[in-house]
Amino acid sequence: MPKLVGRAFINEFVSVNFVSITVKYHGQVGNHAHLEFTRPRIDGTAWTLRRQTRSPNGDQMSFQTLPIEVIISILTLSLDVHPIPSNILRVHSTWNKALAPILSSHIRLGSLTQLYFFVKTSKLHGKPKAFSLRLPGGSIHFTGRARAEATLAAFNSGHAEEKAESDWIKAKIIDNGGIWACLRLALLKCPVVERISLQLHSFLSDPDLPKITNALNVVNPRSFKWTGPDPGHHISAAIVPKATEHLFRAIKSWTKLEQLTLTNVSFPSPPSICVLTGAFAFHSHPVLREIHIGQAVFVTPESVAALIMNISSLETLTLEDTYSASIWEARIRQGNVLATLKYLNDDDERKKRVNQVLRCTARLERIIGGDRG
Repeated sequence: MPKLVGRAFINEFVSVNFVSITVKYHGQVGNHAHLEFTRPRIDGTAWTLRRQTRSPNGDQMSFQTLPIEVIISILTLSLDVHPIPSNILRVHSTWNKALAPILSSHIRLGSLTQLYFFVKTSKLHGKPKAFSLRLPGGSIHFTGRARAEATLAAFNSGHAEEKAESDWIKAKIIDNGGIWACLRLALLKCPVVERISLQLHSFLSDPDLPKITNALNVVNPRSFKWTGPDPGHHISAAIVPKATEHLFRAIKSWTKLEQLTLTNVSFPSPPSICVLTGAFAFHSHPVLREIHIGQAVFVTPESVAALIMNISSLETLTLEDTYSASIWEARIRQGNVLATLKYLNDDDERKKRVNQVLRCTARLERIIGGDRG
């Protein structure tokens, strides 16, 4: 279904990735074009525009022939994949005026390169309300290791040019204290941020995990989400136990928190109620309404019950594919949590509250083994 934008249609956003943006455009007059914006080198070289029309003459297409609404839609996608998004605003004053509010309202970082250059940004056009960081795969596994090891990892994948870029940016991240130190510097530029979304892995071998607390202590968000960057059907632990501990130490100070989402998370083993409940038992979270925990292991029914009792404002606690031990054991069910309150009468308000707030669901089905439903 074409999307109506002003006086034109964007038939299809064919692809968006870290290499190019491909768009099919169809105007009212019947002309149509295939636009491809190719990613620049790390040195900030301008984007390349390619055009394919009905007549294969290869004429270059000018942005002046497109409605401004279409230009904004296309360039908004460019902001997500350009290693230095602010460079796009420098091309033309019209682009700057249209895109500056979009760029500054929601900071979207999708690579180490974008994270580094954002940290080095001297001035923002506004005060961001949302911050997103997505680092796919094992792109941060070099954190805290020797630069020589980072260089070796860079030269083991990709083409020659990509190797040089990867080596350069990883060295810069290490020079600035690693991923978590750079995250802290990035969040310091967003003092009034309300929504934070992280999609990245942590690693047991990372000695810098304690820096997670310092990185997240500089903000007081209304919504916080940390999920794994892998596809949804993958079972993985993006938040390792030690990272979980340092994350909850930061959560203690978030008095404005309304929504909390954590997936692909491993709590410390053997299971303990301290990590999950310690962040809420003696600290005020007066407006926290929703908690979603998914693909989590080593969560005890006792900690779930305590969590519900300690947060009076909590309206919904969703446990999706959450296990009391490893993923090969049984999922936590509502009955498991109620069993920890068996000393109470059935009409006790605390039991009623568990029934009202708690939702236990299963999303991923196993082919063999473990708890399949």
